[in-house]
Amino acid sequence: MIGRDWRGRDGLLALDRISRATALALLGATGLLIALGLFLTLATPHGPKPPGGADGRLYDAVIHDVARGERYATAAAREHRLAGAPLRPFIAVRPPLLAEGLARLPSPEARSRALAAFAFAVWAAWAWRLRPLRREPVRYAFALALSASGISLALSGGVYFFHEEWAGLLIALSLAVRTPRFWLPSVALGLTAAVLRELSFPYLAAMTVLAMVEGRRREAAAWGLAIAAAGAALALHAHAVAAVTNAGDLASPGWARFAGWGFILQLAQLNAFLLPAPLWVTALMLPPALLGLAFWAPDDDGLGRRTGLTILGYVLAFCVVGRPDNDYWGLLLAPLWPLGLLQADRVAVHLLALACLSHRRSMVAT
Repeated sequence: MIGRDWRGRDGLLALDRISRATALALLGATGLLIALGLFLTLATPHGPKPPGGADGRLYDAVIHDVARGERYATAAAREHRLAGAPLRPFIAVRPPLLAEGLARLPSPEARSRALAAFAFAVWAAWAWRLRPLRREPVRYAFALALSASGISLALSGGVYFFHEEWAGLLIALSLAVRTPRFWLPSVALGLTAAVLRELSFPYLAAMTVLAMVEGRRREAAAWGLAIAAAGAALALHAHAVAAVTNAGDLASPGWARFAGWGFILQLAQLNAFLLPAPLWVTALMLPPALLGLAFWAPDDDGLGRRTGLTILGYVLAFCVVGRPDNDYWGLLLAPLWPLGLLQADRVAVHLLALACLSHRRSMVAT
């Protein structure tokens, strides 16, 4: 069931090694998720609004303060108190990299343009990486549209202050540029994402694990060093926040809420094509996309299994971690999960054929 050759053209699962029982289980799980999603969304047909709100205003205010020359930790502590936002534990305060970087740009318009330019670069990198699909022009056009649907949220102009937006694009670019012989830039981009937003640590872990499984020792060591470096940066951030907080500051109510599939659908709704649509549309589209990602193998370089493990890992984690007001975490997943729809139809047809064929054979045998 696992790919025959983890250095070859296989996704997380190898389609040609799936048993009838596994095929039935995967089809059943997909159907159950669709049914559960429809049940959860018919009562609340609309998902989250475009990201922004109080958290966005808070992060934008911190950027403005840093641009005026204020130290990041001091500015963040004051703005959190003014907004009635928690300062404890330290991860309630975003790491400083994004605010300090954007503060060097002269205006909100310049910051929005910088994000838009970066988003276009990420989309172009994926268009280049998926170029083997050009032999199927319709499917290649579909791939470009799916990629754009998650990336183009960066063009809205009101998300440049969200760390998840930049981190999600960095992860997407890290995956797009990685090859078995050209992985150092991918590591650097993944490290930047983790320093920018600690929610990117699972991506570093996934890349480390897959490099180890594939026997790529040097690459695995590089990803391990990236985890260590990002951990050190997070420790420095913790120290800086501790220096400006006190026992009277608000504490976060926590993020372990076991919100489940309903929260995942809210996260997936942050897509340029899905935001205007009822939430039940996302409930229909996301399970097939996840099924497609489990088998996705667009090339021989492990891109599919890395993308699949990243998204499926985050989906499982966010079923446990995350509050309803954290729906902008979906920006972290937005550039990648729609790509699962590229071959969801072929995977579903193959699994259905396998299940039906095996069933007929068993009937003939009896």
